[in-house]
Amino acid sequence: MKGDIHEIGKTLVGTMLMANGFQVFDLGTDVPTPKFVEKAREVNADIVGLSALLTTTMTAQRDVIEALDDAGLKSKVKVMVGGAPVTRSWATEIGAEGYSEDAIGAVAVAKQLMGL
Repeated sequence: MKGDIHEIGKTLVGTMLMANGFQVFDLGTDVPTPKFVEKAREVNADIVGLSALLTTTMTAQRDVIEALDDAGLKSKVKVMVGGAPVTRSWATEIGAEGYSEDAIGAVAVAKQLMGL
């Protein structure tokens, strides 16, 4: 998320997803909202994962979901959110289809979202 430079959690989730057969495009840290939209469009993403470790950056998760909607992609892509301050109620509030507290759970959620 924009402003968030923490990468251990999102890297662990990405590694777990790859180990379970998902193709992952890691955009790195401190990623501006438009980059998520551009990459989702470029790779025809099924899922966009958004991780925030700080309460000050988790609001960018909502911004990305709104930007995906504005770009006409929200109906084509599922959004998963996670990170230390993120809760299931936050995920519901911002319109994310998936939420997990940890990397193992994220794999299960991704599989569920893809009907696997």
